Amino acid sequence: MAVYFMAVLSISILFGYGSSFSLFPSFFQEKTPAPGQPLIVPLRRESVPVKRQGKVVSFKTSYSGAIAVGSPNPQQFRVVFDTGSGHVVLPGATCESDACLVHQRFNKTASNTAVPLNANGLPVPKGELCDQVDIGFGTGKIKGEFVRDQLCLGLPSDSAEGAEPRQPSGQMCLEMNMVMAVEMSTQPFKSFNFDGIMGLALSSLALSDEFSFFNLVAKSGKVQSAHFGVFLTEGDVEGEESELAIGGYNANRALHPLAWSPVAMADFGYWQVRILAVRIDGQELDICRDGTCRGVVDTGTSHLGIPAPHDREVAALLTVDAGDLLDCRLARTPIMEIQLESINITLGAENYMRSLPLRDDVNMGSATGIALGANDSQAAASVTSDPAHLSDKNQTTVASHCRPRLMPVSLPAPVGPKLFILGEPVLHRYYTVYDWKGLQVGFSLANNHRNNARSDPQVADTQEALPDEVDPSFLMQRTSPGQALRGLAHHDVAHLMQQSVVTSFRHEEDEDEVLFVQVKLCLSTRSA
Repeated sequence: MAVYFMAVLSISILFGYGSSFSLFPSFFQEKTPAPGQPLIVPLRRESVPVKRQGKVVSFKTSYSGAIAVGSPNPQQFRVVFDTGSGHVVLPGATCESDACLVHQRFNKTASNTAVPLNANGLPVPKGELCDQVDIGFGTGKIKGEFVRDQLCLGLPSDSAEGAEPRQPSGQMCLEMNMVMAVEMSTQPFKSFNFDGIMGLALSSLALSDEFSFFNLVAKSGKVQSAHFGVFLTEGDVEGEESELAIGGYNANRALHPLAWSPVAMADFGYWQVRILAVRIDGQELDICRDGTCRGVVDTGTSHLGIPAPHDREVAALLTVDAGDLLDCRLARTPIMEIQLESINITLGAENYMRSLPLRDDVNMGSATGIALGANDSQAAASVTSDPAHLSDKNQTTVASHCRPRLMPVSLPAPVGPKLFILGEPVLHRYYTVYDWKGLQVGFSLANNHRNNARSDPQVADTQEALPDEVDPSFLMQRTSPGQALRGLAHHDVAHLMQQSVVTSFRHEEDEDEVLFVQVKLCLSTRSA
């Protein structure tokens, strides 16, 4: 009979650590970065179109890098390096979910060094069933089993299809405890080309220290600094490529000295920092006046998460008439400020807006965002990131507006309820550095094209063309609301349980949010 242990948002150490194993012999020509220099892992930005009735109306994005697992013939995978989750997750060879079948799957029987594990880190006794774990993310979930094998970082990575491989600054191989998925949800995993997730959260978000990537990196002695840095680009400037620096950071990616904010409530495992105030167009909102706001800095989230129901107020303040704009990032909109203990983060339309304008009859009022019930169970909430005043059901023509990339966050105490998710809108503008020893996050304006060109008046006056695959009729066509709703009732949905008050209009493949922040961990130990 299976015995279940449940933990939400963080999990206590329920078992002792497994005995140590000697490091596997490296089948790579491991090239450790020079002293004081970080390992630079190239990241590839992937943009997946979101469609309505076969037409592109939006895009969802991810950033992934290459790893290799096993020996003597290492199996290569692409993974999202996610600061919001705590485990290495790869599809297993026995996984028959649709999301697994379209990706590379790890075959442990083809690796001489793979060791099936139980949750306590000990090898699975012969003839016994192995432990399993259910991990819930902001969008998506997996069921997995445990394995220990050699994992190597620092493989060449192509930045785009057909492009020359980008070379890393070195290679690093570690013995790693991983989660091998036997089930994966269709969304968001099936639609992207990446195979799995490399969790970069603090060790307390992992099942144990032996499942924490940075705990093992620190023990390995292969890095000179307990830091890693993340540089994410929007992929629209040739030669400006995203990267992850491990064992330090790339000072060339920062425009000014780092401003450090201490990690709040580190025991929960998230890279979260205190938020002192939120301002729109210079006016402070009430939400953080009580001093309880915090923000999770999450490289695996494509949107800006706002505590519900305050997301509606923020969305209304940032939404503007699209006019003749084809790219909403060029709109003249209020500045959003997120004041941390060490720096005042400022975001403009180029950071927080969806690129494509949307018609008002695109109903986004059913978005549940990232939600977890106070009773430690997943729940769907009827909240919205869409300003309610924009749509007039009696109108015979439909206008279009520029809308921000926001999503509601509904999490109970102690992590919630006033928890922000600082995703791509922040990470595109700021270079972030994570100190896993000193427990702090550093921020600097990123040394990228957009920040360097922001003062150029020609940038604000440029009107870009729509991508070829985008049908303008889905953005600004004038039509009757009833006709439009038949195909366009769902656009902005990020949720946990795939539930909605307008399910007749929704399709799983039409979501444009991606959230890999880990929100649930359920362990089952099984006996034969």
